[in-house]
Amino acid sequence: MKKISVIFLAGLLSVGLTACQTSPTPDGDATQANIAYLGRYDCVSIAMDQLTMNPAGKWVQLHADGTMTTFLTEGSDEAEWTVSGENFTMTVAGKTVGTGTLAGGTLTLDLSGVEYTLTQEGTTPTGDSDPAATHATFNCYGGLYAVRYPTERYHEDPAGVSDLYTDDGVKGWITKLDTQERVDEWLAGFDAKAVDESIENYQTLDLTVSGYSARAIVYQDANGWHSEILVPFGKDLGTKTYPMYAAYLYFAGDTYEGVWNEDIQSIVSSLSVSSH
Repeated sequence: MKKISVIFLAGLLSVGLTACQTSPTPDGDATQANIAYLGRYDCVSIAMDQLTMNPAGKWVQLHADGTMTTFLTEGSDEAEWTVSGENFTMTVAGKTVGTGTLAGGTLTLDLSGVEYTLTQEGTTPTGDSDPAATHATFNCYGGLYAVRYPTERYHEDPAGVSDLYTDDGVKGWITKLDTQERVDEWLAGFDAKAVDESIENYQTLDLTVSGYSARAIVYQDANGWHSEILVPFGKDLGTKTYPMYAAYLYFAGDTYEGVWNEDIQSIVSSLSVSSH
């Protein structure tokens, strides 16, 4: 299974952005030309190697003195920016750390292979630049879970609050486990399938999902291929009305490739958890 070290890359970016910071001051003409670009840009999509990630809370701010404040990792960092035509360059101490485009209120930025799309406050991008045209956010149980996914692969089931389907026959859903006892029962069920004579091609996988150590099993039975993923939080992240000790995802398909392919991994990797 393909594994991407997003946290490692983000760490490298954070180190690079906080080292040797400078604040260049452009001449008056350059400042005047850049007035239209100044302001805050909120992140609307993050992608890396065909995986989509949660963009919520990520942003950059372009300042008139040629510096920029970024909040793309776990905290704010400082860098410098220039734009030539539509070509955008982000530097730290004179070293290029990111490139992209800036036009029509949309900033695209490639940082170490992570592609960010951000929109300027007060603007409404149109056409292909609008991420809403290709992505949707699926919420479950009053927003306790948020999964961002490509609309051409997945869509919400009008008859269910937590169902996900693909055009090639893969069906899935996400729910919560509301007690620690249920979490323990689910994990025991994972182990029971390993010795169940009706189960074939059993595999167990260790994952990191939304920052938590998670476990997945993939197996085949008389009904086809299945994948079950459990993300235990170790505590209640829910509310009095919606207790939440774990997130549980389930997918079923006709083949192993169908039930555990890059599309499914994209869904798993994009899971974010909000405690209300």
